[in-house]
Amino acid sequence: MQCSFCSIDQDLPFTCSYCKMVLCSSHRLPEKHDCIQLHTVHSHRDIEYLNPQRISNTRSFDSKINQLLSSESRHLFLGMILVLLVGISFFFVNFGGSYPVWTVLVLSIILMGSFLIHEMSHKFFALKNGFNAEFRVNSFGLFLTFLSIFPIPFKIIAPGAVVISGSPSKKILGQIALSGPFSNIVLGFISIIILFWSSLSSEWQSILSTAAFINGFLATFNLLPFSIIDGKKVFDWNKIIWFVFFFISISFILIVSYSI
Repeated sequence: MQCSFCSIDQDLPFTCSYCKMVLCSSHRLPEKHDCIQLHTVHSHRDIEYLNPQRISNTRSFDSKINQLLSSESRHLFLGMILVLLVGISFFFVNFGGSYPVWTVLVLSIILMGSFLIHEMSHKFFALKNGFNAEFRVNSFGLFLTFLSIFPIPFKIIAPGAVVISGSPSKKILGQIALSGPFSNIVLGFISIIILFWSSLSSEWQSILSTAAFINGFLATFNLLPFSIIDGKKVFDWNKIIWFVFFFISISFILIVSYSI
């Protein structure tokens, strides 16, 4: 059975007593897998341990972030703001000389919206299948995304992820993972349809073609079958379905790139 947090196969998995996720030994503690019931964990610990210093020493940085933000909306807000800032940085550096400022802002908002829809697709598909799911930021992802705000060659947008409670089957887990990239493919096609079936100014044509590329790239990157990326879960569930959607996303990027 796979760890719900890192997807590593486990012969003797652990089940979190708070959120019911199936976990490996490295992520069995609530602080290590961004448990969505972490506030409950801490309330128990505050009762059990009377020494505040001991409580402080046992909490990871991730748990402190969770306690500070406390609700999913705050986690989402923080993640979206960071993605927006990364977008502004990227588009201003690469297109600031040829695009007006308002275009840079619109593209950055599109990037943020695509990220939000991607994550919420995971959440709503999990809820549809009877599993609680909430978006949670994590310290490492926040750090990488924050670094990407600065003018570095490669941008990483991964402030957090949707954390699922319970033990979904490999099929359901794969479908939940696929829902995110699928939403980006749909958004990309919508952008192309609007681009070719409407009379727009050259600025909006550039915005729509770039929006299509953004979503194609997000879909392709997230379908890579590595580590904890969505593609690994889809690949483990059904290799044919993974190949079909990965092929679609790459083909989409190539077509959009050729037409820009």
